Amino acid sequence: MSSYRINDFEFSADAPNFQTILEQAHSQKLRPSCLCCPAHPKMYVALIGGEYYLKRMPGTGHAHDPGCASFDPPPELSGLGHVAGAAIVTDDAGDTEASSAVANPKKLSLLGTLHYLWDAAGLTKWRPQWQRRNWWIIHRELTGVAQNTGTKAQPFASVLMVPPVYNHERRDELALERRSWLRGLAPQRGKPVPLGIVVAEFKSIEPSQYGRKLKMKHLPDFAFFMDDDLAARFDRLFADKIHAIEAAGDGHLILIATFSIRNNYAEIREIAGMTVNEHWIPFDGDREHQLVEALKDRAYAKSLKYNLQSSAPVANALLLDTGAPIALYVPPDGLSADDEETLHDIAEDGVYQPWFWPADEIEMPALPAPAGGGH
Repeated sequence: MSSYRINDFEFSADAPNFQTILEQAHSQKLRPSCLCCPAHPKMYVALIGGEYYLKRMPGTGHAHDPGCASFDPPPELSGLGHVAGAAIVTDDAGDTEASSAVANPKKLSLLGTLHYLWDAAGLTKWRPQWQRRNWWIIHRELTGVAQNTGTKAQPFASVLMVPPVYNHERRDELALERRSWLRGLAPQRGKPVPLGIVVAEFKSIEPSQYGRKLKMKHLPDFAFFMDDDLAARFDRLFADKIHAIEAAGDGHLILIATFSIRNNYAEIREIAGMTVNEHWIPFDGDREHQLVEALKDRAYAKSLKYNLQSSAPVANALLLDTGAPIALYVPPDGLSADDEETLHDIAEDGVYQPWFWPADEIEMPALPAPAGGGH
């Protein structure tokens, strides 16, 4: 169990008055220290959904012990290192500024924005003792990130829509809450059309009179529409991902889209997405799916590419139960010999010991054993 210190007072995460301690620290703007390692990295207290949470200070994830829940791989191990400081700027209060512009590779693409949200919410990490995740947890963590994130123009929470778990008995209450929130995106005469961002799980897509109707899970009474051109691009981008989820049987397709409001429905402007497994850990392609399936009973952090191409020389995951972390590299199918050699060279010079699954090998090599020899 994690332990912390505020001034000379030590406490643990299972303390019966944990919420009271955090409430006082939050009101006094105190910075608790995490006692996971001799460095005692600083934390901050965030208020999310009426509860207080301890969060690591921005840029300090790698300063925590790998066994600590606040540990995070160095940004350079994933695509985050290529946009941090340009698309993502974080201050020492734990607030984050994120922007998205497809035309500029230094800014976050729409998929890069989804990767950032998933990373910042801690949804790229897994430990066996967590057993399972569900949409209630996904919604809580993503909305928590949005409350502490902003663009130059406005707070992110004012434009990010993450549907709460749907309850038929609360359908009228949920619809009222949604309509109230969507009023902030209502068009105003003489002003640019405001755009929202939705992050939700794909449910189905069906023909409509003028294009396609997209249905999201937990939003049975709200529809998103795409015109024919966008629908054709959706088919090209997502057919393989939908088939992969259907073949796996226990995964999910997470979509992120910008949209505008028209009366009681939304029109999608741009859309991106990613596949996740039953633990909501992202994967890209069959080889990564095999990797995250093999890691179900292990402690690890999944790396995401953000704006980078699939061939970018970054790690796919970082094992955290091996004493010293081990970086896992899984080159995608079809990677050229030169690119794979470059990946090897970069990995060998990295902070962590590397493990490789060569692109020309069908069977995945044995993973490094956990410290102590057991799962």
